[in-house]
Amino acid sequence: MTRCRPVATSIEFNAKLRDSVDKVPVDKEALYEKHIEVGNRLRYLESSLGKGLMFKKTDRQCMESYIDSDWVGSVIDRNILLKKYLELTKGAAENYHRSWWKRHGVVLDGEIAAVSFRHGNFDLAAKSYEKVCALFAGEGWQDLLAEVLPNLAECQKELNDDAGYLSSCVRLLSLDKGLFLTKDRQAFQSEVIRLAHSEMKDPVPLDVSSLITFSGNPGPPLELCDGDPGTLSITVWSGFPDDITLDSLSLTLMATYNGDEGVKPIRSSTETVLNPGRNIITLALPPQKPGSYVLGVITGQIGKLRFRSHSFSKGDPADSDDFMSYEKPTRPILKVFKPRPLVDLISAISSPLLVNEPQWVGIIVRPINYSLKGAILHIDTGPGLKIVESHEIEMETYVDLLKSSIDVAHTGDSKNFERLCLSDGRLEFPDWASNETSILWIPIHAVNERLARGSTSATSQRLSIVDGMRTIALKLEFGAFHNQTFEKTLAVHFTDPFHVSTRIADKCNDGTLLLQVIIHSEVKATLTVYDAWLDLQEGFVHNGNDNGRPSSGYFPLVISPSSRAGILFSIRLGKTNNEDEGEVTNPESILNIRYGISGDRTLGAHLPVIIESSGIEDAKQDLLFKSALVLQRPVLDPCLTVGFLPLPSEGLRVGQLITMKWRIERLNNLQENEDSKCNLDDVLYEIDAKSENWMIAGRKRGHVSLSPDQGSRMVISILCMPLVAGYVRPPKLGLPNIDEANISCNPAAPHLVCVLPPPLSSSFCIPA
Repeated sequence: MTRCRPVATSIEFNAKLRDSVDKVPVDKEALYEKHIEVGNRLRYLESSLGKGLMFKKTDRQCMESYIDSDWVGSVIDRNILLKKYLELTKGAAENYHRSWWKRHGVVLDGEIAAVSFRHGNFDLAAKSYEKVCALFAGEGWQDLLAEVLPNLAECQKELNDDAGYLSSCVRLLSLDKGLFLTKDRQAFQSEVIRLAHSEMKDPVPLDVSSLITFSGNPGPPLELCDGDPGTLSITVWSGFPDDITLDSLSLTLMATYNGDEGVKPIRSSTETVLNPGRNIITLALPPQKPGSYVLGVITGQIGKLRFRSHSFSKGDPADSDDFMSYEKPTRPILKVFKPRPLVDLISAISSPLLVNEPQWVGIIVRPINYSLKGAILHIDTGPGLKIVESHEIEMETYVDLLKSSIDVAHTGDSKNFERLCLSDGRLEFPDWASNETSILWIPIHAVNERLARGSTSATSQRLSIVDGMRTIALKLEFGAFHNQTFEKTLAVHFTDPFHVSTRIADKCNDGTLLLQVIIHSEVKATLTVYDAWLDLQEGFVHNGNDNGRPSSGYFPLVISPSSRAGILFSIRLGKTNNEDEGEVTNPESILNIRYGISGDRTLGAHLPVIIESSGIEDAKQDLLFKSALVLQRPVLDPCLTVGFLPLPSEGLRVGQLITMKWRIERLNNLQENEDSKCNLDDVLYEIDAKSENWMIAGRKRGHVSLSPDQGSRMVISILCMPLVAGYVRPPKLGLPNIDEANISCNPAAPHLVCVLPPPLSSSFCIPA
């Protein structure tokens, strides 16, 4: 019926025509009969090829024939017939739409659309075709949809409905490929591209979910750490017959744990070309918040056409180019972990290194389940520390010494080693150090311009750990885009190889003094003393030789780690000019030691870098150490002696009061002593005791009178109570106004006393 057309037929002369006024009946059955009658007339006119005749069999013996005027009846004009047909069909369609038979109404809408389309009524045809297409698309009748959808597109094109025309072209491309020829599908795509780049006033939004679908790639989701950018790959299926260029493309990610979190847009910075079928799209992923994410929506733009697709593909089978599904995925495509440690920088050694000598400092680089590929380390040394730039930095695989010998032997063959160059304080890691623990060996030189100073046996003061401390500021940039940073400041301890203390071992009758120089090893390495000589200050001279060396039988002298050795020098008093005392050129004695060191850089102090890099095993080790020693003449003839009197025989107990006594005795007459500090008859004393060990009753500081005559003595007593049991140091008596060199102490060095626990006590319960 859709192709019925009235034909031009002739009517006989003087033919009678009757008038009949037909109205659209209200009754549904009558309307149906009228519609069938009009349809039959149109079919007749279509089948009559210029004659306008129709034969109808009434019974077995009669046959009626109709000419156009008889069959058409009251329709005297083709326009009247068409108008009549449309009115009847429209009324029938409306009745069907109001009833349960809505599909019948849609079929009649198709009749109306076809007639309106042939006669140029594109507005009415488009409205009717939209209803028909909606029914066919909802029922999945693609064959029927392929027949009417081109007509709808043509109507929209004639009406300049760009948005509708684009939508129809996309729907045509979304249909089964076998319904249209390839050239037809290419024509549809050309129309889409032409309209997208035409002079449209406003960008047209379009849903292409039926034409472009997407999914995540098979396999586990992409795993990133907090603050890490990455590269996300997705699979996009294109239903276009030819390649199509997308001016922009963006993907949104949705968090699974929080619906209010919103979308995370990921935009492509360049044009994207989609080939027909399966495409792999790679997008730069900015840092995301910790959580789990699934695919959201793909949006983009082609010219002035803004498209959107929210259709998801299962992504399986992966080898299918045209596999498309509209199932929303539940598998996460991205997982961002919460902040955690990614790397750690640790000092390889804890024992001190040699000061004023080039040394290797080790830094352990330990990645924590994170790749350090392309990592850059910035090294900044603190005050008093510099990097030896003439030597390369060494990097090797770190082997834990705590492992068993089997593990060490097993990993020894695969140990990596590489020399690296430092450029502007930057160091780039090699690829092999990306996922394994490595150790950096950096040549550094700690500078200390102050001369080491020795001490006496009574005052064994040493260099403070803080004075030998140096810092190295480290900043590690790592990650795919160097977005991760790790900063840490490491403290490195440096010290002199020796600590020197002196004591007078013996005083001979001829004025000869045996000066004992005690050398304490300060490093965790073996030290070998090859030579030593002493440059004496004014007032002292060597006895018997002028080179200031001890007897040659001492050397070489090997000193083990944390041990000590002694050297004896024979000296005597020399002449001094008291008037020129303020202009003394050598106020201190200098001890010179030429030594060598044998150590491992993984343990502590070792052979200096420059000597080690020479590669000669028997290289001469001209390491020189100097220490200042102050020899005071009053030490040979002290003016006072302080003695600690014995404690009671019953011993000390916690909580019991005890009287401690010190005896002060003058060793020479007041007028015979040259030191004005000893010419005091009023002596200041001070008691020093730890408050957690002792409770002092009485004055801790005061003055006492001492006769100027030789042999005069006095006793200072103080009442105290021990608070803790064990071996503790007793309170110490000091004379602040008198130099320690003018005091002879007994005992000479700090000592310990034994404090017993308090006596046991018990209580008894007496029955009433």
